[in-house]
Amino acid sequence: MSGAVSIEVEADPTPLVLSLARVLRESAEIPELRELLSGLNGAVALKSGLDSQAATLGFADGDAHVHHGADEGLEVIPFVPFSEYALAAKPDPLADAVERLLNPPLPEWRDAASSFWAVNEGSEGFPEGLRVVCSTEEQEVTFGADSGGVYEVHGPAEALAAAFSGRGDSFLFAIATGVTVVGGVGQLSAMCGAHWKVKFGG
Repeated sequence: MSGAVSIEVEADPTPLVLSLARVLRESAEIPELRELLSGLNGAVALKSGLDSQAATLGFADGDAHVHHGADEGLEVIPFVPFSEYALAAKPDPLADAVERLLNPPLPEWRDAASSFWAVNEGSEGFPEGLRVVCSTEEQEVTFGADSGGVYEVHGPAEALAAAFSGRGDSFLFAIATGVTVVGGVGQLSAMCGAHWKVKFGG
């Protein structure tokens, strides 16, 4: 099994850089993807298909570095940053490997919810309690207070896992893909901020 890998970013990273680095770190926790990452050499430039954001991912000696902008001389590959980073083209094996690394398997929904709570508990405006109900498994978990101030999130397992692990453009994207909530508008705003906190690396 390959050893630990290092995922580094520039001194003043953009949100896209932070998000890409966070996904690479997630993949580095999975043995087969860590092995894939540790064997890469070269660079790939990505540009959002939705706006002007761009980033370059460089790989060498088992490590990765992510910085904003597209390096000169690289073919820029558009991507769509929704629930997955889907590349519009994969011109070479490196680009194909990068797409795999940017789309690691979803965690189990309970684990994703637990991590989401751990990162955001006590943050300003964040609910005092969180009740998560999985409709496909007919199971639920509750974090924090179990009475007043509890915010509820319901949905199928895959949609919950995606929402709580920072996938998608925002928490509102999760609502568009099958997640429902029980709570006020202020709490929904806090949940959007909490989602971004997870998405950009805590």
